[in-house]
Amino acid sequence: MHKEAELVHQKNMLMLKILWGFFFIANVINLLVEGKLAPVYPLVGLILLALLTGIVVQKRWPSLTMILTVCILYVFFYFLISGDPYLPNFIFLALAPLLSLFYHDYRAVLLSGLLFIISSAYFFFTYQDALFPGLQGREVSYLISYGVFITAFSIIHTKLTRSLWQRAGQSEERLRTILDSVAIGIWTFDLSTMQMEVSDGFEQLTGFSVDALRGNSDQMNEMIYPEDEGLYQKFQQEMIFGRRSAVCEYRIICRNGTVKWVQNRGTPHFNHLNHLVRLEGVMIDITDRKQMEEKIEHLAYHDELTGLPNRTLFSKRFEEYASKGKFSLAILFIDLNDFKVVNDTFGHDAGDLLLKDIASRLTSIVREQDMVCRLGGDEFLVLLVDIDETRVAKVADRIKSSLSEGYLYQGYRLTAGASIGFCVAPSGTGDLEDMIRQADEAMYGAKRSRVRHYMSQQEGVTPSEV
Repeated sequence: MHKEAELVHQKNMLMLKILWGFFFIANVINLLVEGKLAPVYPLVGLILLALLTGIVVQKRWPSLTMILTVCILYVFFYFLISGDPYLPNFIFLALAPLLSLFYHDYRAVLLSGLLFIISSAYFFFTYQDALFPGLQGREVSYLISYGVFITAFSIIHTKLTRSLWQRAGQSEERLRTILDSVAIGIWTFDLSTMQMEVSDGFEQLTGFSVDALRGNSDQMNEMIYPEDEGLYQKFQQEMIFGRRSAVCEYRIICRNGTVKWVQNRGTPHFNHLNHLVRLEGVMIDITDRKQMEEKIEHLAYHDELTGLPNRTLFSKRFEEYASKGKFSLAILFIDLNDFKVVNDTFGHDAGDLLLKDIASRLTSIVREQDMVCRLGGDEFLVLLVDIDETRVAKVADRIKSSLSEGYLYQGYRLTAGASIGFCVAPSGTGDLEDMIRQADEAMYGAKRSRVRHYMSQQEGVTPSEV
């Protein structure tokens, strides 16, 4: 059934219940006042209400049923007043137009108002002596005026109400669109029944059906990423024992196995005795935000091209080791030879690929506790931990040997050897800038030796003679 038709049917059901209630109340009042039931209208009322009940229950043609319900209401009042022309019965008739407001439908309101005007005029002239003794015929205008007024009032009320509903529906639709786009799940945990209730948004958020999560708090706990279980427990304790709202960011494992970051905001609720009765909150998917934060943090501490730690992270790691003073520290300063030739000959794309390959080789040579940093351009720094000068020299030799193998690019082997200088702090303490400066000077000494060696070969003399 269409949503609007379903709403009309629900109102038909409500009106049917009101009519049954009114029917029994009217008979009880008549029995108490008169001492007996009227011979006609109870039977008529039962027949009409039984007929209406059968039509309403079938759920067919809800709009037509609405019109029929309003008409049956006035038919009932006709037999009620005709059988017992009693002023209180006419007063009940005057309330009939207000009953049509339950529908918030212009058709029901106009029909009810028109039927009241016709019915009131009929009863005024037919039972004037019994219902309105002492009134003149022209005073029927008061009843007609009341009918017009109550109809106009009902129309205005219906218009305002429908307008408010329309705006509320639009706001609800916008809110639903927002909630769907950000994947928000609303949850409630009843401490008296230990049952969990969740909104439909949880299925989009976690992949688990709402039925699988409702009433099953264990399923919620099982979704927590193992390393974040402590965060979730602290979140619960803050609400239950701390008796205050809490916010927690942690990871969950979805039904398809993917891992998402969520932000859970919970609030405890207390009864009039200040006893904790339930927890309520919302869970929001913040995976995109977390990934962006991680990317920003990575860029803040790493070289964008090679992915190696930058100078900031290198300094931070050095200070951590130096503050402990437990291990010897060594700094290697690496400057690539002939890298400019590669850039000028094959272009910067080839140079970038060569730098990435060199970064990978340097990382594979050092240990996990060591660190390789791209200082900028074709310069690299290496931090070695718990190592003596002899082993530092061996590491430098392995680096030279690895880089001399070159890199294959579009059928050409690109090579960029390295000049390396190093500085060792056996005590494990020292000033980073000073050690880099000494390693840099040693590197330039190695570069000068390389140049002298090259020149000696060009002049045909042995190195020992330079």
